Amino acid sequence: MNGLLDHWVDLPEWQPGRELWAFYLTFADASALHSRIEHDQAALSGIPGLGPIPRSGLHLTVQGVTFRDLVPDAQIEHLAEAVGAVVARRNLPRLYAGPATDDIDAVVLPVYPAEELVALRDLIQLAAAELLGPEQVYQFPPSAGGFVPHVSIAYADRAISGEELTAGLATTSQDLTPIDVRHLSLVALRRADKSWSWEHEVQLPFAEPAVLS
Repeated sequence: MNGLLDHWVDLPEWQPGRELWAFYLTFADASALHSRIEHDQAALSGIPGLGPIPRSGLHLTVQGVTFRDLVPDAQIEHLAEAVGAVVARRNLPRLYAGPATDDIDAVVLPVYPAEELVALRDLIQLAAAELLGPEQVYQFPPSAGGFVPHVSIAYADRAISGEELTAGLATTSQDLTPIDVRHLSLVALRRADKSWSWEHEVQLPFAEPAVLS
């Protein structure tokens, strides 16, 4: 186990109050996921420097877009319409999260299967590059293995050794938790006071799953 780096190092582009448009999966109604994460966060609570992510901040990052001050909101609305039209014709399969693992600067739940999420990310990248210009598209730092869909459950606010993580991770759930996702979200993201947050969220519904008779 490699341990964790500080998630909250200074990033010059993130000035106070600045917002970044980003496409997320959000989980306001995912009660099974919430219960599982609360269990895992409790298991990790004895590790100094590891801060649990509140329920309101849980998300799966699909793709960054651009800082809000760089483009008119009308362009983002156009992008949301274009992506929403495609999303409305497809549905995601049931997803599964877990078990918890370390990933550069956070403890995360990997999410499976990844294929549909990778395809969705590729679609958004292409649409954003076409409508905004490729130089405007913001890229979040990738996971250790590249783009690995995941839900972060705790961020490190200092370097944490692998030895410090081992005991806590050993007592987290080893099960896979199902997640049914009904929409993609476009959020205006803020980074402040060692937290990520958003007030503005546009939900783009996926197609309803087929009903078997």
